[in-house]
Amino acid sequence: MKIIKVVSIVILGIFGVILVAFIIAGLTIPAEKSFTNTVDINKPPDRVWQVLIDRDKFAEWQPNVMKVEVIDYQNWVEYPKDAPEPLKFHLAKDLRPKAMGFEYTMGDSFTGTWDGSVKTTETGTRLQTVDGYKAKGWVIKILMYLFFDFDKFAQDWNSKLKQRVESLD
Repeated sequence: MKIIKVVSIVILGIFGVILVAFIIAGLTIPAEKSFTNTVDINKPPDRVWQVLIDRDKFAEWQPNVMKVEVIDYQNWVEYPKDAPEPLKFHLAKDLRPKAMGFEYTMGDSFTGTWDGSVKTTETGTRLQTVDGYKAKGWVIKILMYLFFDFDKFAQDWNSKLKQRVESLD
């Protein structure tokens, strides 16, 4: 009987520590983050914008995108691999030839933004992107913090964009 009491106290203690850790994480992990990245692309800015508005071809050059449904010029849906829900995008601003911005949501989990601006360089284009997200709820922000490197994702996305733009004639 004494062993059952000890085991019960240990289990309750472990549960308590996990609960306290979850509460502390929920209070200290920020719900919003943004990341700025820059990539030099050896093509003119109009080629960068050409790839970005050709949304139905994203799955050809973004390996994490299974398919894209273009609803209209300002709205589209991306189906990422290994994601619980699709991402719904909206063109928030089209200030070409200098800038473009998207807003997106993944169900009730999070919202995000992508803002890209270009500068012409001697060798082509310097694209600066600011990617941001806002997690909705404690569980989502803890999971995103633990399992999703948003900055690395943005850098990889920009790298694939560069490859795609530079591969076009």
